[in-house]
Amino acid sequence: MPQKLLLLLIFGIALTQLSACKEDKVPIDSLQAIINNNSNLSPFDELIACAAGGQKDFMEDAQFPVSMFLKPHHLGITDLRYYETEKGTDDPNDLALFIEKDLADEPLLNGFLHRFKLPLPTEDKWARVSYIANDTLWYCKAVRLKYVEKPSEYAPQLFSVDTTEPLSPIFEWQDGEVKENVIYFQVISDQAGNAISGTYTYDLNFQFYKLNNVVLNVTHPDWSPQLSPNETYNFILMGVSDDNWVNLIIDGSFRTE
Repeated sequence: MPQKLLLLLIFGIALTQLSACKEDKVPIDSLQAIINNNSNLSPFDELIACAAGGQKDFMEDAQFPVSMFLKPHHLGITDLRYYETEKGTDDPNDLALFIEKDLADEPLLNGFLHRFKLPLPTEDKWARVSYIANDTLWYCKAVRLKYVEKPSEYAPQLFSVDTTEPLSPIFEWQDGEVKENVIYFQVISDQAGNAISGTYTYDLNFQFYKLNNVVLNVTHPDWSPQLSPNETYNFILMGVSDDNWVNLIIDGSFRTE
């Protein structure tokens, strides 16, 4: 065999072994491995998720003080999973560092939201979630768990509602102690726990169901949100930082006329 051809053959074998070595280094229980093992699915990082923890008097749980919330884009989701990095200094863009944790999810607001209840963390780190729907493996952008550094604040006193227009109330709120929120998530629900609308604004206000300042609308597309006279409804708000940690939680109720 000519020497040049032999060198090319050796080089090709070396590249193949190097590639296999790199594949072997991807942990089998990582998000990257899940993507690699589902090559028939299109991966898409547009799942909406955030995390909160450490707040007092709202979803307070000494055993599971942190919650990872997600808003499914679809009905009939399958294979819902939760992942964490080992350390807070890990690269949040490296999906191989996100290792699956054996945690069960639970539906909230009759399935409008889901959450994973997380045990007491020893340090702040990064997290993600994923599920499969419509031939797509959906996963969220990295979420910073900041339970230790900046626990979430529950502050219902910062909320007010103006019912001058009874069926189109105006909700207003103030920021809490941490001034790092870049977006605000609002959910209106009825007394049976059924979500009516879900919206995001950059502003510290939202009028039901006016979308002029809504930057992201996650209300189900088949719904026609409306309130009924003489009914009591619930309002929940989360103020979220650019790393998807919830700094502020507000809830309250209001009654239409």
